[in-house]
Amino acid sequence: MDNSILKVNDSGLKSELEKMFSKVKILVDKFNISKDENKLLKEKVKELEHSLSEAEIKVSNRNSELLVKDKEITDLKNKILEERKNKVSGEDKAQLKSRIRELMVRLDTHLEQKTNNNF
Repeated sequence: MDNSILKVNDSGLKSELEKMFSKVKILVDKFNISKDENKLLKEKVKELEHSLSEAEIKVSNRNSELLVKDKEITDLKNKILEERKNKVSGEDKAQLKSRIRELMVRLDTHLEQKTNNNF
């Protein structure tokens, strides 16, 4: 009788161990999947950070260009004011005014593009 009880208990124990091992295997598989997903997400974050850095550099470069253009416009305006005082030829004035208009149009276009890109 004792042997039959032990056999029943052994088979029940084996069954429970098999269930436990299958659950552990499922948990290990889920852990590995999560680990892989985490790795992919970290790579995606790095890519996004790189893209953000590139965008910040582009914005910084455009801001620098804007400052240079604005300075050039200011310099040209000052030249026109000085020319009025010094009575510079009409042809030079026309060239300066044309250049100022051209720079202002380029500046407006650039600002419009920047505004469109930000929204």
